Amino acid sequence: MVVDTATVPRSARTPDRWGAGFALSFIVLLLGTEGAAALPDVGDSAPVVAAFYSAHRGFIITLQLLGLTGAVMLGAYGWRLRAVDRLVGGIGMVVAVCAVTPGLLTLVLALVANPAAPGRAGTWNGLIPWGDDLLFLGIVAFGAAVAWRLGRRLPALGVLGAVVSLACLSRLLLEAMGRPRGPLESIGPLSFVVLVAVMAVLSFLGVLPRSGAAGGGSGPAAG
Repeated sequence: MVVDTATVPRSARTPDRWGAGFALSFIVLLLGTEGAAALPDVGDSAPVVAAFYSAHRGFIITLQLLGLTGAVMLGAYGWRLRAVDRLVGGIGMVVAVCAVTPGLLTLVLALVANPAAPGRAGTWNGLIPWGDDLLFLGIVAFGAAVAWRLGRRLPALGVLGAVVSLACLSRLLLEAMGRPRGPLESIGPLSFVVLVAVMAVLSFLGVLPRSGAAGGGSGPAAG
């Protein structure tokens, strides 16, 4: 998707290289840890879950700590986005908090997994999908905020935000109805990564409209 950067005059551009760095760090950590280990499914039995997490405890803990670091980077980018729009930046920080939840649940599961007493492992494993749903709800709100608040100045970015929001919302609705999520299982998260990557580039170029231009309030100075 091509974003028309000509809608923001060069004289009005304020590059935010720190923000772009935070966003890109989040993407690198996410892509580096996502899928690095095939974790048990929610439907797997407690003994299977406990045995797997016990056998791979150190590796899983390392992955989750890297993932939590990525969430911190996303939150830092959300903080920087307050200078563009307070609502978009605020929801970006909320998404970062939501992103922490699945990682924390998995981290606790790895710590408590005990093949001799698998009950707790099964309980925590059943909670992980709820953490994922919370993250998707946050992404729905973030995509909608980008479409509403920034789409007026950058229509292509607004369309991308709407696509992200609708894809993740559709995924949640299909899950609630007990229907297969199909391609939406991957399309939602990937579209969010694309949205953050595009916004990171726009932040680096100073193309994102600053507060006032996008209807937001004051925020941190650009780096």
